[in-house]
Amino acid sequence: MATMTPIAEKYIEAVNRADIKSLMELFAPNSTLAHPAGVFTGTDAIAGFYESVVFAGKAVTEIEQYFSDGDTQILQLRASSPLGEPGQYVYAADVFTIRDDLIERLDIYYR
Repeated sequence: MATMTPIAEKYIEAVNRADIKSLMELFAPNSTLAHPAGVFTGTDAIAGFYESVVFAGKAVTEIEQYFSDGDTQILQLRASSPLGEPGQYVYAADVFTIRDDLIERLDIYYR
């Protein structure tokens, strides 16, 4: 596995702590997040997504794999929620475009 960058580590830490302030500091002001629930542009819209979907579900995320190529980073994740069935996981691939040490775009795919 490639060595994780500080942004990837900070992203997972902020998500798992439901720390919206720290999480939004990682995103560029005009960043875009694409998710099966919709496309969110700008930090206000992205913050709303995390607060209403991810944090509301109390997701706990674990990194299974990390890949990096230039300004693209991919986290292969496994997430669970205390609100769901024990032992039930959602698997995701988060594809980050990083520019100037900020997340410019995040595409989230899951099954």
